[in-house]
Amino acid sequence: MVKAVLFDIGNVIITWHASNLYNRMIEDPVRRAFVLETVVPMSWHAAHDAGVTFADNRKERLLAHPDYTAEILAFDERFEDMLGDLVPETIAVLEELHKKDVPLYALTNMPAEKSAMVFSHSPVFSYFRDIIISGAERVIKPDPVIYDITLRRLGLPAEEIFFTDDSAINIDVARSKGFVTHLFQDPKALRPALVAAGVL
Repeated sequence: MVKAVLFDIGNVIITWHASNLYNRMIEDPVRRAFVLETVVPMSWHAAHDAGVTFADNRKERLLAHPDYTAEILAFDERFEDMLGDLVPETIAVLEELHKKDVPLYALTNMPAEKSAMVFSHSPVFSYFRDIIISGAERVIKPDPVIYDITLRRLGLPAEEIFFTDDSAINIDVARSKGFVTHLFQDPKALRPALVAAGVL
């Protein structure tokens, strides 16, 4: 029986794409693609999610790409511009679960430095009893270690936790740990999945 619901945050509760910033910042599509794919790729950003500070992580980038200093610094200084809209279907589900006093938690790959700013974008973040932030734990999904940390923090067995995430590999590892899982692809499918799990 599911007793708690665990949410991913990025692109589940609030949208986030580095391109949101660089689409505004760089008019030339060739330069913009080079920045996103080579100068500040997601493989580089993963270090932020794993607890490396922006100041430390950009040192090598600045040396390697001196002609892109503004773009590299913007990844930190304008990180908020990468955020998009809240996902309305998820917000509605969170409001419903909160009113029913269902225990709510979050597990997110996110730089610890930016978490307070992200959480300021909606009061629903105050509904969570705990938020496990990869940058604070210095380990990222899909590493099984962060799921073990999550289970300890929630104090529940995995089979009593419904977990939704937009990454298939994150869901696969969670399922292997025993979580009740839902791959978040269509926002409209979240509530029916919670109904099927007996939560709503």
